[in-house]
Amino acid sequence: MAKLDTITLSVIQAALQQVCDEMDLTFSRAAFSPVIAEANDRSDGIYSAVDGSLIAQGSQGLPVFVGVMQYSTKTVIDMIADGRCLQPEPGDIYIVNDPYLGGTHLMDVRFAMPVYRDGTIFCWLSNTGHWPDIGGS
Repeated sequence: MAKLDTITLSVIQAALQQVCDEMDLTFSRAAFSPVIAEANDRSDGIYSAVDGSLIAQGSQGLPVFVGVMQYSTKTVIDMIADGRCLQPEPGDIYIVNDPYLGGTHLMDVRFAMPVYRDGTIFCWLSNTGHWPDIGGS
């Protein structure tokens, strides 16, 4: 492994956090639910392609979501590996709200999207928001 100096590492870390913050801003602006858009009951992050572990998180997200999203992302990775889910193609997004698959409760919906580099999954972008109308009319 190449060693990074602390300044380069800090610049990379800030850039990855900025990506997550921009994901969060887009999520907030697109949300119809005031729980997501105004109460900020949401979170965004970048996760490892190998095991779903956290790489970077947004500064505005709820820490509980950031913590559990790595487990739901790992579950998606595992389900793809053992054939319970189809192999993703560019542009696919997995949606998970099962609390037993790395979540909190039914109303916390997680989206996980693979990001490709040279034809292979490089990382996963994931976000979570509390959708209060799950199961509603």
